[in-house]
Amino acid sequence: MKEILAGPVEEVLREGEDDWVMIDFVIGTAEDYAQTHGGDFREISVALLKELLDEGLMEIGELGESGFEAWEEPTEQILEKFQRACEACNWKPMGGLWWLANTEKGAHWLRARQ
Repeated sequence: MKEILAGPVEEVLREGEDDWVMIDFVIGTAEDYAQTHGGDFREISVALLKELLDEGLMEIGELGESGFEAWEEPTEQILEKFQRACEACNWKPMGGLWWLANTEKGAHWLRARQ
């Protein structure tokens, strides 16, 4: 894991301990990180989502009839979809996009950090 993103990764995972996480939270976490450490929050958002997905800490998907329904697409396709959708709504999805769910690996990662 990129150690520089460990703090934001933990913040998003902690948010997901009790419920699914709106993609807005990832963007907000990236904005907070950019304000403190510099950088473009959009690039940080993409890097943060990539880290969460590549490391298998979270899944991304939609809410459907059965609850959370994870996507099966490769990470690169998801990241492209994420960027296009965020640009279309000026990076303010306001709950209108997707959700993230912690995986067992994400829960284990959090326990190891306590």
